[in-house]
Amino acid sequence: MDILLNNAHSSLITITLITLFLFFIKNKLINVIFALSQKTNTVYDELILFSIKTPSTYLIIFGYIFVITDYFNKNEVLNLSFSLSSAVFSLIVIIISWSLLRGLNYYLQLKPFTKNLSSEDDITLITETYEIVVRILKILVVVITALIIMQEIGLSISGLLAFGGVGGLIVGLAAKDLLSNFFGGMMIFFDRPFRVGEFIKSPDRNIEGIVEKIGWRLTVVRTFSKNVLYIPNTAFSSIIVENATRMSNRRINETIGIRYDDLNKITDIIQDVNNILESNPDIDQTQKAKVYFKSFSASSCDFFIYAFTKTKDWEEFLRIKQDVLLKVAEIIEQHNAEIAYPTTTVFINKD
Repeated sequence: MDILLNNAHSSLITITLITLFLFFIKNKLINVIFALSQKTNTVYDELILFSIKTPSTYLIIFGYIFVITDYFNKNEVLNLSFSLSSAVFSLIVIIISWSLLRGLNYYLQLKPFTKNLSSEDDITLITETYEIVVRILKILVVVITALIIMQEIGLSISGLLAFGGVGGLIVGLAAKDLLSNFFGGMMIFFDRPFRVGEFIKSPDRNIEGIVEKIGWRLTVVRTFSKNVLYIPNTAFSSIIVENATRMSNRRINETIGIRYDDLNKITDIIQDVNNILESNPDIDQTQKAKVYFKSFSASSCDFFIYAFTKTKDWEEFLRIKQDVLLKVAEIIEQHNAEIAYPTTTVFINKD
């Protein structure tokens, strides 16, 4: 009897010493690797260490408890329905799942995906994207872990899987519009037809204004009347969007008519107008300005001015256009001609 007790005590002492040794080795090893990882440029080694540091401690503690419990069961000190292999397997699954969850949270805190981004809008949008993806992954990890453990302890999961399939179908149908807007937001993010602060308009819809916010369900546009449009993201997958902010130049496209009495002066007027456009420093000379006689209208002889300004700023463009039109009016006046307006001539036959 004494021999058995001595063997039991020695076995317990051995198990305890091995556990303490594992604790010591684990802490030392993680500290050494962590010191080395701080000298590297990548963050993924630190992410792995952070993920396993605390769960590995609990793995050793509960592993020790399970081994001791199994030992007492075999020596009939305890009478528990206990399977060491099943308990250890479940513990390992939980520890791996916990490590994955910690790793996902740590990855979001580090935000390595924003390293090459400069725009605050880009950083916000991509951070929201990763947060949503991480939440979905965390839910998947928890669900898969629960199913594995339920199967390990002998519970049937076939009925639960069938119910989950039907429930997923119902939720998918109910959230169809929400998912459409979500993927619409993803397409806006990847295709980048517009960004926050840009002026957009759509010839298909009554949309015209400056983008204030791009969310995962709605895009907010403020119109020139200061009203706010809340547009579902799915709408942008089926309409034409014109991004005026990304234009290379602004265009002057005007038709001017002079009287029929001044038709013999139109050639000189066109030449002088063309000269002032070629000498104007605000006009883009890489895209040659065009001034031509256009047509005989009901009350005027029309010529058109077609030119591009260097600036894209709306207010600056209006100033340049105003300056050009006033100079055109001066040229017409210098040639003793007049700008036409709608008139009607009545001929009376005295006979």
